[in-house]
Amino acid sequence: MASSLFRWPFSMFNEGVEHDESDGLQHLRDALEKAERQVSSSTSDSEEEQERKEEILDGLRAKLEEFEVETQKKVRITICSAVSGESIAQVRLRSTDFVVQLCEAVVKETSHKVVVAHSIIFQSEVLPQHKTISEAGLQDGDTVYVARAPVRCLTASHDGTACLWNFDQDTSNSPEDGSGQPLRLHAQGALKNASMSPGGQLLMLSTEDGGSGLLYCAETLRFLSRLQGGAQSASFSVDGQKVVGVDADGNANIWCTQTGQIMHRMFPPKASSSQLDSDSDDDSEMTFAVFSACGKFIATGSGACTQLWDASGNLQFTLNGHVGTVRHAVFSADSQYLLTASADSTARVWNCGNGRCMRVLSGHQRALTLCAFSPTGLQAITAAHDGTLKLWDLADDITDGSHTDCTLSLEADGGVVSSACFSPEGSRLLMACGSDTVRIFNASTGQMQLSFEGLHEDWVRCASFSPDGLIVATTSYDGAVGIWSATTGKCLHSLHGHTQAVVVAQLAAA
Repeated sequence: MASSLFRWPFSMFNEGVEHDESDGLQHLRDALEKAERQVSSSTSDSEEEQERKEEILDGLRAKLEEFEVETQKKVRITICSAVSGESIAQVRLRSTDFVVQLCEAVVKETSHKVVVAHSIIFQSEVLPQHKTISEAGLQDGDTVYVARAPVRCLTASHDGTACLWNFDQDTSNSPEDGSGQPLRLHAQGALKNASMSPGGQLLMLSTEDGGSGLLYCAETLRFLSRLQGGAQSASFSVDGQKVVGVDADGNANIWCTQTGQIMHRMFPPKASSSQLDSDSDDDSEMTFAVFSACGKFIATGSGACTQLWDASGNLQFTLNGHVGTVRHAVFSADSQYLLTASADSTARVWNCGNGRCMRVLSGHQRALTLCAFSPTGLQAITAAHDGTLKLWDLADDITDGSHTDCTLSLEADGGVVSSACFSPEGSRLLMACGSDTVRIFNASTGQMQLSFEGLHEDWVRCASFSPDGLIVATTSYDGAVGIWSATTGKCLHSLHGHTQAVVVAQLAAA
């Protein structure tokens, strides 16, 4: 997915170099040595091809030398309040550090226990968390402004309730004090899912029996509408005007959020003989439907087949290649690629522009359960019933659907990966397993950085980051929800409002 054979070592200069400078540099040196071994061991290359690879290696060596010098440089940045203009902190960071570390500096200078969402503003633009200081255009002596917004947490439980928690600015009291009483919704049946629209105006609840799809106003909790035909699962479009999902009968629909009425139906392809012979589920029913991040595409799954549609529900491509049921699919942030995870123990990366399979991610021993792209799209993670979380480097220019080996594999506690995701800047992995502990790992080296423990008394069901990557929410089968500092690992809030397993915790700026 890059422009040259050895692009993947170059990508590490902009991604994956963590706070420990020596570890990052050593990782790059190891990558260069690996590339050198590949070139020296290749005996079938023509003289022209060998010369081309040597030129690439020379470029890598020069880039590594530049990077070793660059990492020693410090950039002095002043952080001011976007409201008052007053100076909050002055920090010195490497050009390879991420924007999120500016947010961390604000937290350290104000309060370790403040539960708010941070946005760094430079030249009237909000800087993406996955950009480095250099990529963001920051230079020595620059001033940035931080805007802080209250954070809300939406939780949903098998007890049939959804809670919307609001946090005070000052959480200096004991975390057992919680965040006060939440706003509460009662559904008819155990909740399977709950979500807030991207703008935070709407809430949507789905029950385990698939007979709901209830929309509420997030501010007043006033009931707005029920999705026509019900919804097993659904997701909002980026503007919150539409919902796409699978109804109670297994059909994929696009609904209008204002009325709850179906705007367009999408149907699976007719099952081929090869699909009927596969180990996939009933191909006549849809299993998922999701919007891309920008709202340009919709992906639906039916057995081993995935279909790609435009935002109006017009079929663009039918993606065949898996031989087992496709369990999960996710778009890259720029909507150029789709990643699918299948029961056939592989994941596939597809080009949304032409429908071609670009590569097959093979290495798991059992059916996959989830997949995710990093914010830049240059990495991906997959989890499977074999109890492993695998990291994949996607920066190589591989477009022919060939098999790719993973670059990192993490073993899960209890042999179960409950949930996993990248941090907003992409340098960390958050993993919940078959235990009462959640951990953060370096996405480049696999080294554990933080462990969240001491709150839950049963397995953690899911874990997620806040939009700025500084807060983590955890949910458990014990009915409790934990709000943690992703900087210190300390518990900021212990939320006790559910009586059964909590299946969702979504953090969002209010």
